[in-house]
Amino acid sequence: MKKTLALFLAMLLLLCAAPLATAEEELPTLRVLGTYNAHDPNNDPTATAIEEKTGYHVEYFMLPVEDDLQNLLMQIGGGEKYDILRISETMYLELLSNGMLLPLDDLLAEYGDNLTTLITKDAYTLTTGEDGKIYGIPMMAERASIDSGVVVRGDVLEELGLDVPTTAEEFKAVLQAVKEAKPDMIPFLTKNEARIGVISSGFGFYFDWNEADGKLANQIELPAYREYLAYMADLYAEGLLDPDIAVNNETTRTEKLSSGNVFAYACGGWTDSPLTALIDSGLDVELIYLPPFTDEQGNAGIKKQQALNNVSCIPKTAENPEHAVRFMNRKLDEDVFTYITIGTEGETFTIDEEGNYWPIMPIFTELRNNAWWYLNSFDMTCYGDMWMARTRRTEAVAEIYDGLNQYEALAVSNPTDLCPTLPVVAENKAALETMVNDYVLQVIVGVRDVADHDAFVEEWRAAGGQASADAYNEWYQNR
Repeated sequence: MKKTLALFLAMLLLLCAAPLATAEEELPTLRVLGTYNAHDPNNDPTATAIEEKTGYHVEYFMLPVEDDLQNLLMQIGGGEKYDILRISETMYLELLSNGMLLPLDDLLAEYGDNLTTLITKDAYTLTTGEDGKIYGIPMMAERASIDSGVVVRGDVLEELGLDVPTTAEEFKAVLQAVKEAKPDMIPFLTKNEARIGVISSGFGFYFDWNEADGKLANQIELPAYREYLAYMADLYAEGLLDPDIAVNNETTRTEKLSSGNVFAYACGGWTDSPLTALIDSGLDVELIYLPPFTDEQGNAGIKKQQALNNVSCIPKTAENPEHAVRFMNRKLDEDVFTYITIGTEGETFTIDEEGNYWPIMPIFTELRNNAWWYLNSFDMTCYGDMWMARTRRTEAVAEIYDGLNQYEALAVSNPTDLCPTLPVVAENKAALETMVNDYVLQVIVGVRDVADHDAFVEEWRAAGGQASADAYNEWYQNR
C-alpha cells in the first residue's frame, strides 16, 4: 500500500512539473516607437541587454527629427501597429485627446506590480485622463535639476575688464561692450526665446504658467512678459542677438559656437549638444554660467525640471498590450533595472563610500550611452542617485551639469508640475506653443510690434488659451 501511494505521488509530481520543464512560453516580438535619438536602436548594447534579461525580442523604431508630432499622428491614425509608444508629454496629450490610447488600469492591476509600486501615485496623476483611467506610464525627470541657463566667455569678460552680469540691464551693457570691442563676434546666440529662464528671472517670472494673485496665469498674460519681449526685441535691434535667430537649428548653433566666435549662449541643459561640442572642441576658452538675474524687487529664481520627461503608452492598434505591460514591468525588476540602466558594478560603474555613483569610462558610454532612451520609467526610490553617473561621463557633461546646478538654492518648482492630464490643455497645448513661439520671433525681429501685445493675448485666448487657463485654475483651486 505504501509503495503504491509513493508511486502515485511521484507520478503526480512529474505531471505537475512537466509544463515548467518542457513548455516554455512563446513571447511575441514587440514593436516600440520612440522619439528621435542619433543611434541605431536595434543594434545598441542596451537593446541586447534588455532582450537578454526580459526574454522579449523587440523591434525599435524612431520618429523623425523634424515634424515628429505630425508623423506620429499620421502613423497611429493610419493604423500602424506599435505595442509601445515612448513619446513626449505633448505627443501623449495629443494622442489622448484624439482617443487613440488604451486605458491601462486593468493591465497594470494584473501584470504591473513593479509599475504600480516603484512609480508614485503623484506621478500617475500626470497620465490619468478625465475619466479617472491611466493611459500612460510616467517617466519623470530623473532628478529635480536646472535644465537651462546662459553661459558666457569668461576669458572675454576678463580681457575687456567686465564684471559678471547679475541683472538684465547689466547683461545688455556687457553685450554692447563686446559688440563694440569685437564686431565680428556674435554677442548672444539664443534658443527657446519664448522664455530664457536666466533672463525672465530678471522680470520676475519663471514658468509657462505662473501664480499671480492666487491664480495661474500664462506668462504671456503677465505685464512682465511685455517687458521681457521689449527687452529681447531691443537686443535684436541693437545687433546684440545673432541675426539668424529665425532660422538657426542645432546644427548651425553647434557650428557657430564651436567656431569660438560667440560670446554668450542660451543653453538647453546639461546635454546641450552645441555647448558640449564647444567644450570638446579644445578651444582655449573659459566658460561662466550666469546666475538667474535679479529683478527690481531683489528676487531671483530658475525653474527646476521635475515634471514629465516622457510617457510610455499603448495605442489602441497594439496587438500585444498584455505583453507590452509585462515587458515594461519586467524591466523594473531589481535584477534587471540596474543592469540595463547603468550596467554592472565594477565593470561599468562604481559606488564610492558616500554612495555616489561614478561611471567607469569609456566602457560605461560604450555599453550604456543610450540606455535612457529605452527606459519606460524607473525605480523612483533610487534612480535619482544612480542617474548621476550619467552626468559624470565626460568632462563636458559634468561641467555643464555642475555649472547649471550651482544655483540650486535659487531653483523653484513649477506650479503645474504635478497637474494631471487636463483634456482641454492637451487639445490645445501644441498649437498654442507654436503660436507663442512664432509670435515671439516675429516681435523680436520686428515683424510685429510689442505695442500690440494685448491684441495677441486675445488671439491666444480665443485659440484655446482661455479654456486652458480655466482648466488649470479649476485644478489649482481644488488641488
